[in-house]
Amino acid sequence: MSSDSSFITSIVLAQTYLYRFGGPILVFVGTLSCILSLIVFTRKNLRKNPCCIYLVTFNVANFLLVYITLLSATLLLGYGISPISYNMALCRLNVYLALLLDGLSPSYLILASIDRVLITSPNARTRRRSTHRLAYMCIIGVTLFWILFHCYALLAANIVQLTPNYSTCYIESGIYLTFIGYYTLIVKASILPLLMAILGLWTIKNVRSFRGTTVIPIISITGSTAVGSNSAHAKDRQFVRILLIDI
Repeated sequence: MSSDSSFITSIVLAQTYLYRFGGPILVFVGTLSCILSLIVFTRKNLRKNPCCIYLVTFNVANFLLVYITLLSATLLLGYGISPISYNMALCRLNVYLALLLDGLSPSYLILASIDRVLITSPNARTRRRSTHRLAYMCIIGVTLFWILFHCYALLAANIVQLTPNYSTCYIESGIYLTFIGYYTLIVKASILPLLMAILGLWTIKNVRSFRGTTVIPIISITGSTAVGSNSAHAKDRQFVRILLIDI
């Protein structure tokens, strides 16, 4: 019995030190990565590309997610500090924002992937569908969907007393916790990764078809040479590489 208790104690201590020293490093790296990405994607010459709009919202969601989830876990498990475990309003808001941002981040990446599928299409009419207007409409629509979808967390989240001296903020056992389990298994672990994989492969297929297409130069009246509409722009190809890395 004593060996079991000492083993559990060592596991708890390992977790504490892992979050105490590793947590701040991950928060710093995540923050720096998101800030640098936002600096790059908000440059004037890149803002004209619709894919940039999706990547900006993706990095904003990731930035907020770092502080809502990772920082909260670091404070709780590494330093024993957890304001959300003693305030019901903060508890419900934290759980709601964590679920919301956890859904928004991959959704924005999927929207960016769809945009790359459109812009790399061999069909010129399909490529013209990649517009700023469509990007803003999709972002607003997806954001409103997840805001409404996770509203239940504002009522289901509660401060759960695990031991006489320890409480945590989460969704209590019941129908809502069961729903979270199925949502995580079906949507987070299956549908979203599958969509990303399909769109990534589709984009690669389009890029390869572009490379295999013969580009016919068009001579303008002034004598300058313009590249045909079936050639991808350099910036579009760069966004495709960035997106494939993120996926």
